[in-house]
Formats: sequence, C-alpha cells, structure tokens
Amino acid sequence: MADQKEFNIDIFREQVIKAIELISFSESLDESQIKAYSSGSEKSKEEAEQIVRRKDIKEYICPGLKSLTNDTFNIANTIIPVLVGAILSGTLMIPLDPMLFGWITVAIAKAGTASLCNDYDSEKK
Repeated sequence: MADQKEFNIDIFREQVIKAIELISFSESLDESQIKAYSSGSEKSKEEAEQIVRRKDIKEYICPGLKSLTNDTFNIANTIIPVLVGAILSGTLMIPLDPMLFGWITVAIAKAGTASLCNDYDSEKK
C-alpha cells in the first residue's frame, strides 16, 4: 500500500459540503425544471437511504447526532470523521465517495436526527 495516496479528510469534507449544496439546490427545483442529477446520483440517493437504516451505521453516528438539529452541515461535520475513520480502519465498508456522503447527510436530515437515533436506542435495548 505504499503507492496509496494519503487520505486528506479536510479535502474530503469540502467535497461533501459541495455535494450537499448541489443536492440541496437540485432538490429545491420544482418538477418543471431540469434537475441536475449526474448519472449515478439517483443510485447514490437510494444507497444512502439504505445505509442510514443499517444498525452498524447507527452505532457509529447516533452518539454524535443525538444533540444535533437537522442542519445538514452540522450533520456532515459530525459523521464524516466518524465514518471515514471506521472506513479507513477497515471496520466499515462504504465507498469514500463525496456525493454518497452528501446523500447520506441529506438522508439523515430528512429522517430527522432524533427520529433516526430514537430507533437506534430502541434497537440497542
């Protein structure tokens, strides 16, 4: 793995924030306007919605989300270091794709942090 580049979480976070901005803008368009989806965006959205329902993901993200509102940027800043750390250590398998992380963040915000993590607390008992 000596030829593998060092992962820069700050650059990744910036890319995720830009993805969230793009997603938020695209989602705000009404049906008569053309939505700016890339070819894999709808797939990423569906994958993100499945990811946030996973019990193993909730174990990583819910402790940090419990005190947050549904602000996408606060959610992103909370989940990125936790999920990236788990991915880089090999304990979690999710692609390190900024657009996917953007959709994960939006999916969490739409589900509601309290609602998402309330389900997690119920599953834990």
